[in-house]
Parts: sequence; C-alpha cells; structure tokens
Amino acid sequence: MAPEYDTGLELLTGAVGLLDLAAEACDSDEDADRFGQMAERIRSYLAVSRPTTTLGMPRIPDDANRLSADAVVHRTATAGQSHIRVLPRS
Repeated sequence: MAPEYDTGLELLTGAVGLLDLAAEACDSDEDADRFGQMAERIRSYLAVSRPTTTLGMPRIPDDANRLSADAVVHRTATAGQSHIRVLPRS
C-alpha cells in the first residue's frame, strides 16, 4: 500500500488547531498571544488559498480586482499594450 501524504494546506490546517491548543495551555499571556497570532496569520493565509495553491505562491485575484487598461503604466508613451498588469493589493 502506497503511503498517504498530506498537502501543505492540510498540514497548515492541522497546525492551526495545535497552535490554538498550545495558546490555551500557556501559563504566560505573552506566549499565548504569540501562539494565537501565528494561528490567525495561518488562518488568513488559508482563507485566500485554494486547495491547488502551491505554498508560497500568492493568490491571484479575480478579474473584478484588475485595474482598467488605462490604469496600466506602460514602458513607453507609444506603447498601446503591455505584458505587465498592475494589480491593486487586496
């Protein structure tokens, strides 16, 4: 039988639960806050990630978030098109 492997996102989901448990078990409020903050950072990452997202790759926003063509800065004034799109931070 072939071994089963978790995806990176599944591992992160499991880590969030363990970080929450560690935060609850801490005697120090400062340590509990650090575990809680890390768990929240991972939750935020998971909230914008798809199951097929490679870890470390930012999520590409959908077309509704793209700037209009006139908002794209071109290298030269005569260029009518550009292969570079500037996206707003979401």
